[in-house]
Amino acid sequence: MTTKELLISRLNLLSEEDIASLLDAATHMEEKNTLAVKPDCPYCGSHTVIRYGYKCRKQRFLCKSCAKTFVTTTHTIMAKSHFPAEAWREVINDTVHGNAIDYTAQRIGCSHQAVFNMRHKVLMALQQLPEINSVCLGEVSEFDETFVLDCYKGKEIDSSIPRGPRRHGAKAKKRGISNEYVCVCTGIQRKGDVMAATVNRAKPSAKELLGIFEGHIADGTLALCDGLRSYHAFPGIADCIVRDCNDPGSDDRCFYNLNTVNGFHSFIKQRYVFYRGVASKYINRYNTLFSSAYRNAEGIIKRLISTVLMVTGTDYYHSNRDVREYGLLAI
Repeated sequence: MTTKELLISRLNLLSEEDIASLLDAATHMEEKNTLAVKPDCPYCGSHTVIRYGYKCRKQRFLCKSCAKTFVTTTHTIMAKSHFPAEAWREVINDTVHGNAIDYTAQRIGCSHQAVFNMRHKVLMALQQLPEINSVCLGEVSEFDETFVLDCYKGKEIDSSIPRGPRRHGAKAKKRGISNEYVCVCTGIQRKGDVMAATVNRAKPSAKELLGIFEGHIADGTLALCDGLRSYHAFPGIADCIVRDCNDPGSDDRCFYNLNTVNGFHSFIKQRYVFYRGVASKYINRYNTLFSSAYRNAEGIIKRLISTVLMVTGTDYYHSNRDVREYGLLAI
């Protein structure tokens, strides 16, 4: 019997209480090892760091290069937070998997507003991850737009809003595309990256599409789209070929289609139905979430946990005011 088989056979003999004790011991050992490693200074990146007492029951450090003090959560979304890393992991997991805020609040034992702030800090951090900002659609990619009803959740209906209140699940008063809808421009590479962004309510113009996808389309890409003429401006930002799937010029209908991007649209609308709408001012934060979670939910969770919940030197969060007012969409 090998050492691994012997260890497994011994573990099978343990009771649930013994296994729980072992897991607790392993957790404490991991925390101890984490504190043994001194982090780099989040202000100047120096390695000359010494321990400098405690602050809010957290180990404080002093940088001998820039003379600034910090804790392990400085310059992360956990800065100034009273919730432990385990609670943040739960919020990240529920955010990516699309669970409701009240569900998360009940599970971790805190208020709706606290989880709301935590979720939006996660979304803001997600927007700043390098792999999100550097998405480049190549090979065969599909481009199309979808429309969702505008939403003013969390805001009283006043004279600045051009319509009356709408019940959850209600439809637009006007038929077809109107000013009650918000446009979500999407692009997806078959078996590749995904991106989505919103800039207006109506169908996108060529200038708006170039502003969204400039730097995100690789040379040599076959860009499939519908009959909207604005997409034919893509060769102005990349050496790509634009083909209209409504008039492919061949009988190969199995290849020239927008099924992949339409599947992404269905995913977005399913999330909208579950959320009972998303406040339109936050829509681009959720567009980033939908793009990230559509094909790689588990990978994004691991990336967020490993990168966001540690000293990164990036200001993901400054104050509660930023959650409400930073990077909002005004349409």
